[in-house]
Amino acid sequence: MAIDYQRVIAVIDVDDELAELVFRMAASATSADGTLHAIDSNPYITTFESPYAAGAVEADAKAHRADGERRMEKMQAFSAAIAPAATLAILDGNPSRDAASYAKKIDADLIVIGSHQKNWWQRLLSGSESSDMIREAPCAVLVVTNAHKKRVK
Repeated sequence: MAIDYQRVIAVIDVDDELAELVFRMAASATSADGTLHAIDSNPYITTFESPYAAGAVEADAKAHRADGERRMEKMQAFSAAIAPAATLAILDGNPSRDAASYAKKIDADLIVIGSHQKNWWQRLLSGSESSDMIREAPCAVLVVTNAHKKRVK
């Protein structure tokens, strides 16, 4: 028995090795008459210069815009190959909070996210977006792991 969802969100980091698989899994979970949304977060980039240095704020804003454009180009490439009708968005800020807010906004049925299955120490040092997503999500969450990636090769 297959479960088809009407409003699915693929939360991806276009620079991550699981991005394409997450996009594919989300597309396959979306019903024929449903909508697929693919989102990536573009956290604000800051330099190590003093914010009071001449041009530092403008340089940071320019780098942020450029990274957002680069991310959107990669999302468009994924979408063209996997789900051309997908709605694409690059959100500014925290991935799990942004995705949860987006899911509430569109009344999502499912969020698909990748996880690298970090150990306790790795989670402590760098956090875990998938764990945060499970806590924040207003709907079901499908977590795609590296182990799954190895099985589908």
